[in-house]
Amino acid sequence: MAFEPGLDYNAGTTASPSTIDGAAGNGQLTQYHYNKKAIIDIKDEMILSQMSGTMNQPKNKGKEVVKHRYIALLSDENSNAGNVGIDATGTEYAKGNLYGSSRGTGFIEGKLPDLGEDSGRVNKVSFSRKEVKGNIVNRGFFFEWSKDEVNFDSDKKFKQHVTTEAVRGANQINEDILAIELINGAGVNYYAGTALTKATINATSVPTIQDLIRLDTELDNNKCPRDTKVITGSTFTDTKTVAAARYMFISPDAKMDFMAVKALNGTDDAFVPVEQYEAATGNKKMIKTIHGEIGKVGPFRIVVHPKMVRFSDAANKAVGAAWSSNGTNDPFRNDGTKFEVYANLIVGSEAFTHIGFEFGAGTAGKFDVTTKTPEELRSKENPYAKSGMTVIEFWNGILVERPEWIAVYHTAASY
Repeated sequence: MAFEPGLDYNAGTTASPSTIDGAAGNGQLTQYHYNKKAIIDIKDEMILSQMSGTMNQPKNKGKEVVKHRYIALLSDENSNAGNVGIDATGTEYAKGNLYGSSRGTGFIEGKLPDLGEDSGRVNKVSFSRKEVKGNIVNRGFFFEWSKDEVNFDSDKKFKQHVTTEAVRGANQINEDILAIELINGAGVNYYAGTALTKATINATSVPTIQDLIRLDTELDNNKCPRDTKVITGSTFTDTKTVAAARYMFISPDAKMDFMAVKALNGTDDAFVPVEQYEAATGNKKMIKTIHGEIGKVGPFRIVVHPKMVRFSDAANKAVGAAWSSNGTNDPFRNDGTKFEVYANLIVGSEAFTHIGFEFGAGTAGKFDVTTKTPEELRSKENPYAKSGMTVIEFWNGILVERPEWIAVYHTAASY
């Protein structure tokens, strides 16, 4: 048959095509091509990943990443043990942050760094920084395939498809880890209805516009950016900005409850479908919406994450308040004994960084996929060279840099 270039055996100028994809008209494509196409194919499934800053940990630098975050002068966070300031009268005071985060007019006026003609050692301030750490963890899996599967399977793209599914699986693992780390690392937690904890989520725990406005106000007070930078390419290098948008990522199970939220007047719908505000923009650095966005409720854009995690115990049981069948409880999702609890996740722009690993020259630090052909694996256990193997390996970790810009709104969900 005609030779089609691909992953050849290393025989120099006498190289011949592999027999693995030997069916007529189906020359073997390189594994590199499979990997690249797989990542492009699943780009739209990288829901939370698109909110991340990215960095790669170089080789020989250990498994821990450390970054320093410098605290603003006028912040209550700007406080280290031993820091001493001097006010305008020459009196020492703790922290050295003038009036810190206070918004009280009388307090601010008393802490202003005034200077007089005879001012000496006055108005000394101090600065501090916080150390944030993240660890990268090695994960991976492999699958085996036979020469006959590839040669005789009715799907000529068998190998390409299983590679795509393997990369899709690795990406889903990354997304699940990311969701759990962000939920656990959130600095702001709100509970809907009368609930005060996950264990008390009940039939009153549905989204309201009042809750969403209060939550947005707390993020404002935390100086969380309102514009959101998102990753728009599969290489994790292309970024664009969505102006005046804070995003909330929800489970499909919770979609109906957010779409049913009423406005402050109690009558009008608060939900605005994405079609009503999505439009082309002339600014190539700005975009109007992100993948998965269905609309907005009050101050938040709503993104449905198809596989958003929910809270459970180690046995995969619900963790909400006790549930029993009655007219009030029946509309809500449950496991027969407790209410299901949903984590609706708000992530401020650049609140966290995804840590990859530089596998080597020419790799993007995302996934390392290695395929061994049956011939390469010929051995006593595989004497007829019938079995090949594909291994997918990845290192990843999460560095939560601004936990106060990450919030979880805990709710129940109705059927």
